[in-house]
Amino acid sequence: MSEWVIVHSGNNPNLSEIIKSVLEDNAIEAVVINKMDSMHKHLMNGSIEVMVRAEDVINAKYIISKNELT
Repeated sequence: MSEWVIVHSGNNPNLSEIIKSVLEDNAIEAVVINKMDSMHKHLMNGSIEVMVRAEDVINAKYIISKNELT
């Protein structure tokens, strides 16, 4: 079983979904984990993480940086 690794963390849900979509377009399975408190989104506490399988980390980080998605 593969481990999942965070390749992006932030507080913009739209950017996280864009990153996930770009990774999937490049045949990299990605998931978005939203750890923000839904009751207090205005406080920006917590984060939204994009995760990929450990074996895809290098390619995922390259794709994210190549597409200037940070």
